[in-house]
Amino acid sequence: MRRNKPRRQKSHRRAHCIMQNLLVTGAILTAGAAYAGNVDTFGIGSRATALGGAYAATADDPFAAYYNPAGLTQIKSATIAAGSHILAPSMHGSGLGATSTTGTTLIPPTNVDDRSDILVVPHLGFAMPVTDKLAVGLSTYVPWGLDIKWSNREVGAYSSTHSWYNRMAVTPTVAYKINDQWSVGAGISLGRSESGDEHYIYTGSPTGPAGATANFKIKTDLTDDFNWSYNLGVMYKPIKEVTLGATYRSRTETNFKGTTEVSGYPVPGSTINQKVNTSVSIDHPQQVQVGLRYQPIDTISLELDYVWTNWSIIDSYTAKFNTGLVLLGGETTRPYQRNWDDTNQIRIGAEWKALDWLTLRGGYFYDPSPVPDSTFDLTWPDADKKTYSLGAGFNIGKSFTIDTVVQYTYTESKREIGGESQNLNDLTGLTPSRASVSADGQLWGGGITVTYRF
Repeated sequence: MRRNKPRRQKSHRRAHCIMQNLLVTGAILTAGAAYAGNVDTFGIGSRATALGGAYAATADDPFAAYYNPAGLTQIKSATIAAGSHILAPSMHGSGLGATSTTGTTLIPPTNVDDRSDILVVPHLGFAMPVTDKLAVGLSTYVPWGLDIKWSNREVGAYSSTHSWYNRMAVTPTVAYKINDQWSVGAGISLGRSESGDEHYIYTGSPTGPAGATANFKIKTDLTDDFNWSYNLGVMYKPIKEVTLGATYRSRTETNFKGTTEVSGYPVPGSTINQKVNTSVSIDHPQQVQVGLRYQPIDTISLELDYVWTNWSIIDSYTAKFNTGLVLLGGETTRPYQRNWDDTNQIRIGAEWKALDWLTLRGGYFYDPSPVPDSTFDLTWPDADKKTYSLGAGFNIGKSFTIDTVVQYTYTESKREIGGESQNLNDLTGLTPSRASVSADGQLWGGGITVTYRF
């Protein structure tokens, strides 16, 4: 007994050291992260992603901090997991142009394609049991994110050439096992958010920004250096074969601050530039996720989840400037109308332990767009989407696991806008107009997560 005690102490010291350094490491990993889609996660951890995010009633790895904090009580030894999700978006809009209300062509229709980079979203987590009933963890991940780039040589540049909105979070979590049936958990997500947009202002030349010096550029770059939210979870196992899980992720209040810069604003015989301080609040919404997991035999599990997201909090927001913005005639505020809708997702995941060293997974979820036709534009491009995923887990001895995933997302049908969007109608800023576009897209993703159990 005395000979073993120092080993246990050394193991615990090593685990605590990992806990202390995870926050710093996570900040380094997420500092260069990019994001895709509408503002939502496409998965945190390759196993959960391969299961289509149907994970609230499974959640038995460090990323339970996000999916269901109560799941940490299932972890039997100190565990660290790290990986990355890589996304390649492809979006296309055809026939983007504008006519007057009488049918006169104001901006000839053209096609617009995204120029987004390959997007990389890392994740890192650690969890360990403290006693038979108490477990703790610390994870860093990206719960919300969008980063879209468009060519600035097309008429779409009057709507957006680059838009981004994301949050990076570090979440310390604690979970408690009440008895063999019930577990509860909670975590505090400490985050940093970024938001911004670049686009051109149309001033009368239909040839576009590439050939019209009269068209000037505006860029807004904002950060919220610190914000917080919380995650609550409960897990219930009425019988061996069935697990129920429920998670609440709270609303995150934000206070973005930064600058708005106008380049090349035309005045008679010259142009002027202006840079002003800007502030705006665009909160991250609350979510509820509930799941049912069924294991008919030890090697097979099926899960069905429902996710509600309170997108309707993004009804409108207002940018405030510390001095009058020249393009607004000296006004110190600029309102943005969004009118987003709450969404309801259904997620399905299946897992089969084919061999001791190999587990196969598949998943699906349907993701309706919160963006109505009335406020659709290239700053927040989105449509109803379907996502399919396949993955495999490889056990290497008793300590290492490598999980992989391949994911494909596509729009359910083309999004047809024919004058309904006031945001697109205002592209010219000169004459009452009707803007039209037919938009669709797809996204390929892949990921890998390596897990080590001490």
